[in-house]
Amino acid sequence: MMNRLSEATLGQLPLAVPRPNYDRAAIGARIVHLGAGAFFRSHLAVYADELLNHGQLQWGVCAVSIRHPGIDQALAPQDGLYSVLLNDGRRAHPRVVGSLKHVLGLSEQRQQVCDALLDPQTAIVSLTITHRGYCYDPVSDCLDQALPEIDADLRTPTVPYSAIGLLAWAIAQRMQRNLKPFTLLSCDNIPANGKVLQRVLANYIEKVQVQLGADGLLRHFMEQYACPCTLVDRLTPQVHESDRELASQLLGFEDAAPVVTEPYALFVIQDWFCNDRPRWEDVGVIVTPHVAPYEQMRYRLLDAGYLALGLLGGLAGCSTLYQAMQRPEVTLFLVDLMSDAGQTLSRHADFEWKDFRQQWLYRLANPSLRLSTRLLLNEVSRVMPYAVLPVIQERLQKGLAIDRHARVVAAWLRHLMRVASALAVSEDPGAKVLVDQVRALGGESADPFVLAERLLSIPEVFGAWLADDLEFRRCVTQQLLDLLDAFPSATRLHTSA
Repeated sequence: MMNRLSEATLGQLPLAVPRPNYDRAAIGARIVHLGAGAFFRSHLAVYADELLNHGQLQWGVCAVSIRHPGIDQALAPQDGLYSVLLNDGRRAHPRVVGSLKHVLGLSEQRQQVCDALLDPQTAIVSLTITHRGYCYDPVSDCLDQALPEIDADLRTPTVPYSAIGLLAWAIAQRMQRNLKPFTLLSCDNIPANGKVLQRVLANYIEKVQVQLGADGLLRHFMEQYACPCTLVDRLTPQVHESDRELASQLLGFEDAAPVVTEPYALFVIQDWFCNDRPRWEDVGVIVTPHVAPYEQMRYRLLDAGYLALGLLGGLAGCSTLYQAMQRPEVTLFLVDLMSDAGQTLSRHADFEWKDFRQQWLYRLANPSLRLSTRLLLNEVSRVMPYAVLPVIQERLQKGLAIDRHARVVAAWLRHLMRVASALAVSEDPGAKVLVDQVRALGGESADPFVLAERLLSIPEVFGAWLADDLEFRRCVTQQLLDLLDAFPSATRLHTSA
């Protein structure tokens, strides 16, 4: 049996494999991170490793697994060490990351987790807990109290199990102990993620401050705690058994928790901290007063591009983004779509969006990134409102053509026709109302004019402004007709015959 990657075997790695150049016994852990999954370990933990390599030895990480204890159990025998396989499409380049000073599981090691959150040296609590972990209701712009974990924490806030409940408890304890606040650093791909985190925490704290024995906690939180917005970007596909075998082959030691990712990474942080912070700038992080221009660029170019590849690639039978990028007509469409979106970006941004576009096009053509079109199709209703529809509205207001973005919307309608007739599968919860409407209209055999008129007029989906705009409906309908010709249903083929 192959020996395990660990502190004891670190010095026996092949010389070509980068590894920590610092004394891991000497590092502090001033960052506590909630959510020890693959994306965190391919992104923030790697930046932390770079900070340590640059001599900022106090900025190690205590990683906390909230829901998946298998991660901390896999990393504990490895002393928190793991490998990152940077795959550029030709080969995988391994490096060993040593920034995880501690790896804890909330369910088994609650006391140690609480101790870390209440450590006076803890300056940053960061989070990668997925959209659901924020317990946020975007419709009401507040905490979603109907979620079981929030309902349970509201009843017993002194023993919380959700990330939101745990943070509120820690904030109350630090106030009562007169400890300096920590900065709350959201690292999830959510628009205005820091504001969302602040909003749900404020809602929750308002409801439990008396039960926590901390009158005035809400005011203390709002006045003392910083919740900066961030932009995080690095594609991190699910690890397969073949990846573990490759990691072991490259390292010469077994690694039970490798991460596979791309060479590209982006980390933008709003410069708003209420405690000490590392010199992020030393390791390639963009620290800026305003994250919003970067968000707008990323959402309107990259996220809209993901939707275009997922929808058009899915209609064409492509199972991955890489397959979709191999179709010249799809790639050319993507370039033009990004160019159209680029014309709506702020002219006062301190970056050149065309440079980012080139990097993003290159990375999307990386065959090692096993990002499925089906996975993206499950995100359309969430991403469309902030990535595609604002571009359409702004271009219409400026008198510019919207054909390409209208085609993305039409591709969604075409996809929903397939879903409604059970010729495709969608787990997009936000699309249910549309699927029901399409099914009532006949699914694949629905009249495209009636379908477009009915669906595009729903303000809850497309916004009041676009729902009333005739040019929007005309362009999307025309694109839907074109897609029906390009990707006809069996019903229509039979009718035509």
